[in-house]
Amino acid sequence: MIELGLQRISRLLQDTPLPWRAVHVAGTNGKGSVCTQISSMLDLYNDSNYRKEMNQPRLSHARFMSPHLIDRWDCITINQKTVPFKLFDHIERQVLKRNDREGIDASEFELLTATAFEIFNHENVDIGVVEVGMGGRLDATNIIAQMSAESRQAEAGGMAVRAPPLVTAITAVGLDHQGFLGNTLTEIARQKAGIIKPGVPVVYDASNNIEVQDVIEAQAQDNRVVEWKSRSLPVAHLAYDSSTPVDRRNHFWSHHESQDLPIYYRDNFSVAFRATLTALQELRLYPREFKQKDKPDVACYPRESMSAMVEGLEDHLPARELATAMLNMPLSTVPGRLQKIDLRTLGIPREEGVLLDGAHNPQAAKMLEMSLDREMQNADPIVWVLAFTSTKEVDDILGIILRRGDTVIAVEFGPVDGMPWVEPMKSADIVKTVKSVDGCNPGQAFGSDLLGALRAAHEVSIQNGGLDHQLPIVIAGSLYLVADVLRLLRASESKAKG
Repeated sequence: MIELGLQRISRLLQDTPLPWRAVHVAGTNGKGSVCTQISSMLDLYNDSNYRKEMNQPRLSHARFMSPHLIDRWDCITINQKTVPFKLFDHIERQVLKRNDREGIDASEFELLTATAFEIFNHENVDIGVVEVGMGGRLDATNIIAQMSAESRQAEAGGMAVRAPPLVTAITAVGLDHQGFLGNTLTEIARQKAGIIKPGVPVVYDASNNIEVQDVIEAQAQDNRVVEWKSRSLPVAHLAYDSSTPVDRRNHFWSHHESQDLPIYYRDNFSVAFRATLTALQELRLYPREFKQKDKPDVACYPRESMSAMVEGLEDHLPARELATAMLNMPLSTVPGRLQKIDLRTLGIPREEGVLLDGAHNPQAAKMLEMSLDREMQNADPIVWVLAFTSTKEVDDILGIILRRGDTVIAVEFGPVDGMPWVEPMKSADIVKTVKSVDGCNPGQAFGSDLLGALRAAHEVSIQNGGLDHQLPIVIAGSLYLVADVLRLLRASESKAKG
């Protein structure tokens, strides 16, 4: 089925041009965070003194991520705002009619991708930040830069109907969707690296295993690879000299290091930063050449580290200021990734916040575990509210996140809009699996009663910790569970407003 995805979306889009330029992001973990950060950095460019001083245009930008959270259309944004339902509905109806008329039988994701790209066209955006759905090489989003019949006919005349991406980015690659992508990191990396296009700059997460990096490097051997020389970067190498006012110096990393910034956040931020500046370079909106300090008379545009490129902007203060503003960007989070929520709107009298995180595969579970170690310092057992999809092998995930003394409240997420094939694992089966984890309390199975599960988790946190020392609660295991929780909170808040 996946092998035919590109054929089906090609038929859906027919000869529709895709004139906007993409920042195409693949990977297993961190894709959503990177896409969100890139959008935020593009906003910084639009608001920057650099853009104004250089008399450059504002950039209209869109973003397409998957899966959606609460509503099917909230995965599409225009200039950081969710696309209006009326526009989404109008474009989607056209795509659905085309699908029926041509007998394409496209999947829900292919229909959604075509709808997003048609919306990008309708809104006349300059840049589309596009997250790969699954894999990369055969993913529906990889229609970017592929020629339509019309573009092949127009090629001789020099018309670029489907423009190549500005940059392709690959985040951390791990074992996920093995049934479709392969059983080893090398096999999966080959699918992820399939978004790399001839001549398009490449950015990737240097924390990837060496076999993943080897695959990416081989695929990108003729491309410009934008990299840091050290994983510890980006650091405050953009700091100005002592003549620069203190409030204009770069304090990003010194400020965030004091908060013990997780290394995986640095990795994601590094990918987003390099991808954004590279995209601006490709649009000729940011300097592409720089002068090396030891060779001031030589302009360079080699395969070089991003740090050398930025440090070399000795005579281009506005450009340095823009890069510094990006590094000073407030930490932006994706809903459902290490998100703090308040249960009091649900009538649960809990003063302490609750952590909400998808953690739907072993790699994401490890990131969550690292964050919990950092925040809670292994002080208390945790009360978990967990749900998983029926296809997940949950033993590895539970082995990573659960510790002695933890309690699990198992629940099932509800029907997923637009994805009728996605089913939750039975909560009773989750409880059975937890029983095999040494020292953990399996708790209860609540079926689809999410509110009941949250109330039970709060009661356990009091019973096992005390009224004045309630145990922490973490909701995790599935982005579909995240969606249900956010939907429940939204309904409760709406009801409270009357």
